[in-house]
Amino acid sequence: MDKNFQYIRINDVNEYIHTEDALYLTSSRNVADYLKDKNVPICIELKNENEISSFDGYKYFTVGDEIDIEHLKKVYCHQKGIPYVIGESDELIIREEKEDDLEYIYEMYRDEDCIKFLEPLPDITSVNPHERYLSVKDSCMLFGYGMWIIEEKGTGEVVGRAGFEYYDDNTVSIGFMIKKEKRGKGCGKEAARLCIQYLYKTLTGMKVVAKCHQDNVASIHILESLGIEIVENTEREAAQRTCAAPGLN
Repeated sequence: MDKNFQYIRINDVNEYIHTEDALYLTSSRNVADYLKDKNVPICIELKNENEISSFDGYKYFTVGDEIDIEHLKKVYCHQKGIPYVIGESDELIIREEKEDDLEYIYEMYRDEDCIKFLEPLPDITSVNPHERYLSVKDSCMLFGYGMWIIEEKGTGEVVGRAGFEYYDDNTVSIGFMIKKEKRGKGCGKEAARLCIQYLYKTLTGMKVVAKCHQDNVASIHILESLGIEIVENTEREAAQRTCAAPGLN
């Protein structure tokens, strides 16, 4: 996202001055409605969660006196259609999806060596790309995690997916997949490391485990090298994961 990002508090419509790359914070319903008509990014500032009912129709909030700048950046990105960056290294960028990433995701799932360890995706003809994109974006904001895109720095090529799914209330299950021609170059381990680093920074106290087929030797090696516990994948857990994290597949 643009490095000029800033947030501006206003609680009177007369204070409004249009500023590019700005997220507007307000605790006034009248001001929020005014800003909405201006089609600018808005975040509602609340003293406590009981005030949410006064802002029916809005979905981006910050609660309390402390400002979480990364949360505000994510709110700004979501309203501007910019993929929020989860983390980056010298070689990779881990970011939220864009709507046109769907074709690349399906292309990766056509690799037989990869899909034998994964749940299948629905037929692409049954998927509405825009509705799916909105669902994935909202799910990431709601849970604080999801499945993200691995992008090669420099080329911008989509080389995989990585992220987390629900396991239980205090635990997430990590997963990752890498394009066939990019495997064996450290992409999987680096992507997993960046995802774990992000999770521990943003959701303190959350534990990371992995569900991994016993024949998936390459992934087991990566997980063990990162100190991630591999847990049994039961039918109950698979059903729980599917119900708890809509839109992640």
